[in-house]
Amino acid sequence: MARVEFLTPDEMAEVITPELLRESAQQIRRELLTMPFQVFQDQTAKFVTVLPGVRNQVMFNELDGDAELAPYSINNHDTADYKITGRILEVFPGNCAKDFDPMPLFHSIYGESLALGQALTKHQIARKLLVLFAAKIGKHINDVVFVGGVRNVNGKRTKDLFDSFDTIIGKEITEGNIVAAKNNYINLGKIDKTNATEVLKEFYRSCDSELKKQKTFMYMSQEVYDCYVDDYQARHGSLQYNTSFDKEFLEGSRGKCQLAVLDNMSGSQFLKISTKPNFLLGTDIMNQQNKANVGKYSSWVCTFEYAGVYGEQIRCINKELLKVGEFSLESDKPDSDPDDGGETIVVKTDVAVSFDNAVVAATMGEEPTSQTATTEPSVAVTYSSSDESVATVDAQTGALTLVGAGTTLITASYAGDTTHNAASASYALTVSAQG
Repeated sequence: MARVEFLTPDEMAEVITPELLRESAQQIRRELLTMPFQVFQDQTAKFVTVLPGVRNQVMFNELDGDAELAPYSINNHDTADYKITGRILEVFPGNCAKDFDPMPLFHSIYGESLALGQALTKHQIARKLLVLFAAKIGKHINDVVFVGGVRNVNGKRTKDLFDSFDTIIGKEITEGNIVAAKNNYINLGKIDKTNATEVLKEFYRSCDSELKKQKTFMYMSQEVYDCYVDDYQARHGSLQYNTSFDKEFLEGSRGKCQLAVLDNMSGSQFLKISTKPNFLLGTDIMNQQNKANVGKYSSWVCTFEYAGVYGEQIRCINKELLKVGEFSLESDKPDSDPDDGGETIVVKTDVAVSFDNAVVAATMGEEPTSQTATTEPSVAVTYSSSDESVATVDAQTGALTLVGAGTTLITASYAGDTTHNAASASYALTVSAQG
């Protein structure tokens, strides 16, 4: 028999038989079943956690509550304010059966082998055919990991198999679980190449302090990243130390927030700050429900059969592990309606609030020395006392009224406005009993 690389397509079709394809599919079954992950291991798989042993569903318990120490008192006893919410990662079975005529594919691979000067064996050719189909399945799974997937039992496409992360987030927003009041959501308005640097920095700064302590990713599309790089270059291009604008970490995050730039987030309306273990892609690669095979059911064609189970979930949506920023991407096209009233993020400035003395002593029966807060810039503050059994304070003037012996914190607070961030400062007032 002639060497494979010298066979004509018709001769090759007699050598690369359906039986050989079926045999090859069984020999490389594990490779075919894991091929979808190999397709996106250099991108998506770097930023999400793949759980390979999920059967049907798995529950993740999310604790939402708080506890803290207060000054010792026999009255420091109340009901714990907490809630345990179960978040379910469910995987769904999907399958496909694709008829194909192997001859054009053989010819294509045969021509490729000659062009590259390679001598492919018939088993290598069979393997390349099967891997080609499995890789296509992986591509379509990867395409809907973040955007576009909505579970539809009557659907015919990969996008109908499971909910994408954006779909999950959208449902949680609708149900009131991801909202500004819980500090796991912010509306960022429009992002373009003139404001992206400040918007992304403000987005990160708005995160809960516990989230900012961790190594996180800011998940974004290539379009948002391009705006960030262009804006950064326009702002800092003249600085000598800026030799490259290929930014890997968010400016100002002290290397804790890495930019996760993903092609499959194109069209997303959400930026996300979180950790890799929080975004879960579940499957069960070696379960009997998974299948990779080649059959021969009619003349002239073979059938590639593939079945697998996949699903997604966000492990925790609390502010300590997730911050979602909703935005619209401003294009380079002229705005047909510049006065459409679209919301844009305002970069606020800080206010400095301070007292002259950190500790003030007073004695019952004597006139106390009240402190007035100094602010820069000048803004109106509100005064409060942490323990009104020791002293009360006039909310507008800061004037003190002594009540009893002890220590209390007197705080001057500024609530913030459309151009300034909230701020506060305190001093300790120690009141002694009258001698």
